[in-house]
Amino acid sequence: LPPEYQALELTAVAPWTPVDTIVIGKLVSFQLSFDLDTGVTEQLQAYVAAGAANGFDGRALYLTDLVAHAPFSSASTVPDATGTAPRAGAAGSTGGAPRAGNLAAAARLAARYREVAESVPVLAAVLGRREHATGSNTWAVSGRLTKDGRPILANDPHLGLDTPSIFYPVRLRAPGLDAAGEGFAGVPGLAQGANRDIAWGSTTNPMDVTDTYLEAVRPDPASPSGLATVYKGQTEPVVAVPEVFRANRTGDGAPDTVAVVPPGDGIPPATLIVPRHGPVVQLDPAAGTALSVQWAGAAPTQELDAFLQWLQAGDLADFRQGLASFDVGSQNWSYADRHGHIAYFASGELPLREDLQAGAVAGLPPYLVRDGRGGNEWLPAAERPPGQALPYEVLPQAELPQLVDPPRGYFVNANNDPAGTTLDNDPLNQPRPGGGIYYLNPGYDGLRAGRITEALAAALRRGRVDANDMARIQADTVLLDAEFFTPRITAALARAATSAVPELRALVRDPAVVEAVVRLTLWGRSTPTGIAEGYDAADVDGRPSAPSARERAESVGATLYGVWRSRFLASTVDAAAARYRLPVVGGQRALTALKRALSGAPSASGVDFFAAPGSADIADPRDRQALAILRAVRAGLDRLASPDFAPAFGGSTRIADYRWGRLHRVTLDSPLGGPFSVPPAFGRFPAPLPGLGGI
Repeated sequence: LPPEYQALELTAVAPWTPVDTIVIGKLVSFQLSFDLDTGVTEQLQAYVAAGAANGFDGRALYLTDLVAHAPFSSASTVPDATGTAPRAGAAGSTGGAPRAGNLAAAARLAARYREVAESVPVLAAVLGRREHATGSNTWAVSGRLTKDGRPILANDPHLGLDTPSIFYPVRLRAPGLDAAGEGFAGVPGLAQGANRDIAWGSTTNPMDVTDTYLEAVRPDPASPSGLATVYKGQTEPVVAVPEVFRANRTGDGAPDTVAVVPPGDGIPPATLIVPRHGPVVQLDPAAGTALSVQWAGAAPTQELDAFLQWLQAGDLADFRQGLASFDVGSQNWSYADRHGHIAYFASGELPLREDLQAGAVAGLPPYLVRDGRGGNEWLPAAERPPGQALPYEVLPQAELPQLVDPPRGYFVNANNDPAGTTLDNDPLNQPRPGGGIYYLNPGYDGLRAGRITEALAAALRRGRVDANDMARIQADTVLLDAEFFTPRITAALARAATSAVPELRALVRDPAVVEAVVRLTLWGRSTPTGIAEGYDAADVDGRPSAPSARERAESVGATLYGVWRSRFLASTVDAAAARYRLPVVGGQRALTALKRALSGAPSASGVDFFAAPGSADIADPRDRQALAILRAVRAGLDRLASPDFAPAFGGSTRIADYRWGRLHRVTLDSPLGGPFSVPPAFGRFPAPLPGLGGI
């Protein structure tokens, strides 16, 4: 057994069974599709309450100014490949105003749940999904645009960088079977790969297949659990499912001391189930409220069938047949075959909500905690078609985003908006062809697909492409957000040179600020490590080599931009939240909010992100923005020379020392941490930078 078992004082494991395979499949599906909606609800309530107390529109500040549905880039898969996107503006809205008590009660329970769930690694990772911290890229190019006339499919899936790896390389050969690709350990078949006739790849599609409900709970002596929920004015019994937890005791030196953990100290005797929705994740008996969760993956589903069917698929029809079995854990599938076809399909069974199907949002929209007392149900299936897994009405496969041999000759997906439903900043205003609201998800990654589309279009303008061109795009490290922000840093310095604002004039006389801005102006927006110990795409066979002068310069630019971006966010959107003691909105959402503000979009809430200390007397908003931008440059330089960054840069004030590879590092984490992670791998893979962890 691997050394992890010795650390856990285990000397044996039970024989593998098909149930173990199903559990792994469900866990992967859960991590890719479960989205609890509690975090956004909790934050919205905080903003609404702060706005009411301080005279601004907190709902507008959070849902419009900060958490926009529109992505940073407008790259979307079907419209960009000249398919037909859903028509906008003819149905729905982003939801009515719920009763304040409902939102506050849901937020209180959500906060309690978060405190508990964040201590569980699997749940903590899932709860952070909405920030798109992980994701994958895929695209395909038609043979009419390639040098050898054959289609090319590119796919670089990247989930968590852990050890052991999530993906596992597989080659399967048998009479009538020859396939290779990536799968999951313990799961037969391939998640992505190729056989002799077809190739397929995927990225995660964050389709909204989870709803969290605020339940009204009442004591009920007639119920087996002693509790009931209220639905349409009637009580319905809550079911109690007994659970037994087992764990092994470590530290006593005795192996295999696996025993039942008795209820108590956070271990429940049973799981409470609201039969209409799902398990109760948080209960407040005194308030008579609870949160229950309905997830499409709780039903028996058939994803393994798709993997097995594709092993021997010979054409597009065979692939489509397998696609029908991929029920939960929605993916964006890319396809190419030896007959010259390329295709894109979104997969998964998306339950239809009763209010959306009726044409209007009732109360809070589906990406927030919904009302369990009625009006927000998943519609039960009147007649379940053959092969459908879920017992609900689902969006037909024909209405899911898809392309076959697109006229443009290529398509791109990188967890971005597949059909353009969020580009107008409203994910709930597209009509379904037969009535109702066409809704997939409230938001998507907005950076990688934009950059891939940009790079692929540039390659095609130069002529026909080959696999080497695709490999260069896979290895591309250009930051799309930097393409927007760095010209504005340059413009801010130019404005400071002619400004009458004393602090701006002082910043333009600061030689370090000027050098940093000049470097950012010349920077190509790429992020090589810039150090001999760094791993870069240009290194042959993965062996680190000395960086070129250009790589060193680009590396410094990446560091300057990284710390500038951090300080600019801290002094604008983060500072606006801090003024009212509100939770910070991070990640791409904050970048998108600043992009909108710098592009001249009016504030829906009236809150000015650039109202920093010392800027109240500056009348021209362009001067306030330039001051915020250049202050962030100076603050970033101070940070790089500070004790906080001393392990990387030793307190140096020499800008040329600020190499990206000394900041941007990764450790391949083991669930047990410590020496099991890479590095150090028990000393077999020491960290290459003295005093700094990671690779």
